[in-house]
Amino acid sequence: MERGKAISIVAGAALVVAGAFVAGQYSAVKETRLHRAVWGILDQGRTVVEELPNLLGQEPVHFLRPATRPGSGVTVNEPSADREDLILLSGFLDGNNRARLIRRDGTVLTDWELSAHALFPDLSFFRDPPATDWNAITHGTIITPDGDIVFSFESGGMARLDRCGKTVWTTPGIVNHHSPNWLMDGGIVISGGRYIDRPNAEIPWPFAGPYWEDLVFKYDAAGNKVFERALTELFIENDMEALITSTGFFRTRTGGEFHMNEVEELSSELAPDFPMFEAGDLMLSLRNRNMIVVTDPDVRTIKWFRIGPFIRQHDPDFQPGGTITVFDNHSDDTPDGSRGGGSRIWRLDPETGGAELLYGGRDGQRFFSPERSTHQMLPDGGILITAAQEGRAFQVDSSGRIVWEYVNRHDDDRVTWLHDAESFDPSYFTVTDWRCD
Repeated sequence: MERGKAISIVAGAALVVAGAFVAGQYSAVKETRLHRAVWGILDQGRTVVEELPNLLGQEPVHFLRPATRPGSGVTVNEPSADREDLILLSGFLDGNNRARLIRRDGTVLTDWELSAHALFPDLSFFRDPPATDWNAITHGTIITPDGDIVFSFESGGMARLDRCGKTVWTTPGIVNHHSPNWLMDGGIVISGGRYIDRPNAEIPWPFAGPYWEDLVFKYDAAGNKVFERALTELFIENDMEALITSTGFFRTRTGGEFHMNEVEELSSELAPDFPMFEAGDLMLSLRNRNMIVVTDPDVRTIKWFRIGPFIRQHDPDFQPGGTITVFDNHSDDTPDGSRGGGSRIWRLDPETGGAELLYGGRDGQRFFSPERSTHQMLPDGGILITAAQEGRAFQVDSSGRIVWEYVNRHDDDRVTWLHDAESFDPSYFTVTDWRCD
């Protein structure tokens, strides 16, 4: 947004606020419609003032958090972890949404700037259309062997760029949520959504509109949407209305009952380790229900589900040996996780019902990200953890010792969000020269 336009918006808002304040506060009767309108306008005015540094390009206010660790960039890189792996980072890096492929010592191999305004000239379909690129949040980036990346803007569009940043395809008009994953056929599966605003007679019990419907989307390799399925229908058809209404309310929140934040396909390689499932089955993470669900490929039958011990979880992954690991945000309505003990990583056994705490939630392992975040189990028994709202990624070995760390520093006291970090053996890539003209 141009500087002059931003200043005009703020100035206009200030005049409206001032006039409304005088009119409202001199009303003889409080809690009237006018009185409530005044405080609504004041809230909007306060939002505009808080947004001003963002609109003027001075500070990315939505991405800033207090730093919890010293240093900047790669701060720990122990010889025991000195492998040749490459790490794909994505988040708010160096002044904008970016994806970046680095060596473990921090050397940058290639970098993609992820601009919502450049990729989507019409942003009106985003759930919250961003005024600037600093109002758009990328969330979830995956990469092909030849260096193409696929990523999504949170509750907005998804895009594929080649290794030099050229647009391959985009998905205008479709609200994807976040965290795309590959399908075995080369396509992509991702959570998405749609605002449902129909007469209540057309909305199946127990919901009453309007509400936000969570959807499973599948795309082919060319970026065409080829599948869609609503979670409300899935739960009703599987006689799970009790879980839908477990909040005690029938009227749903427009923010979403499920908040599905990831969908992952069970590969044919791992399927033999999960005798209760089949290749192509889908695992869904439902944040607002503290729930993980496994369905058939067409999202018709719920084969298995689990609630907790994780709270507001992200990034469940099928693992060799028939287990599932998950990032437990363990949100507790505190800024630092002091009430609930912080975030953690769990290993779940869908066959026995067992749950093993792998990392976090105990002395010497405290970290916290109330939202977002990912994890990756490594071949040597270690874990690569992204604590998004701590602005860092770190790797622990099998004993829980930190052997690698990256801090996404903004200034002396603050960091910016780091949404994803994933480690790759160089043999994964067909690219040998990452330079672009």
